[in-house]
Amino acid sequence: MARILFTLAILCVAAGVTGAQAIERGYQAVMHERQSQAYPVLEDADHVVGVAEFRGLAIFDDGEVAVHRYVGSFDMTKGSGTFRGYALWSFEDGSTLRAPYEGTAEDLGPTDFGIKADIGGLTGTGRYEGASGSGTFAGRRLEPLGVGGSTYLKGTLSIAE
Repeated sequence: MARILFTLAILCVAAGVTGAQAIERGYQAVMHERQSQAYPVLEDADHVVGVAEFRGLAIFDDGEVAVHRYVGSFDMTKGSGTFRGYALWSFEDGSTLRAPYEGTAEDLGPTDFGIKADIGGLTGTGRYEGASGSGTFAGRRLEPLGVGGSTYLKGTLSIAE
């Protein structure tokens, strides 16, 4: 019995030593709608589904800048609803991070929409090759889709390398 406990203790210590450390990377981003297309659901102008593409810059807490892109779909009733898609961060050295996201939007006024999302299934290339992880982002879209859709957000990525 003592040998079993000793072996388990050694395995636990070894797993802790070789386990991947997660790196937390906070960022702020400004995104602008590149294109979007919305369709009324069954002739209800208040309920729309569609796709949108955003592009902008993410500035990480350490000052590193990445081109930041989102492409995804949305299902909104009177400006509130759900969205999901894919995010891509492209760094100056050619490295990338890519991840699916899923979130909600809330109509806060005629030109103000709150957004928040969870990021999962993070993968990478270059210096992030073999990385995995997750994250979140939240912020505001200051214009409706179709007329610019300018968005600012704050996010955090937890990257295991």
